[in-house]
Amino acid sequence: MDHNVLARSEAESHSWFENGKVQQTAALVDWASSHAETSFSGKTLQVWEDEATAGWPGWRCPL
Repeated sequence: MDHNVLARSEAESHSWFENGKVQQTAALVDWASSHAETSFSGKTLQVWEDEATAGWPGWRCPL
């Protein structure tokens, strides 16, 4: 959402988005799992996650 890949309006309808922030909850994991192959701005969610993980050595996506 920080980079306008996922519309804020998409997140606002989910329990894992609270007070303008993504919360690390089981609901987020369920949503991410069911959207792993969904394309956002030309890349699947899985690719976005992999790129984010690669961008910070030693960091691992909590999903």
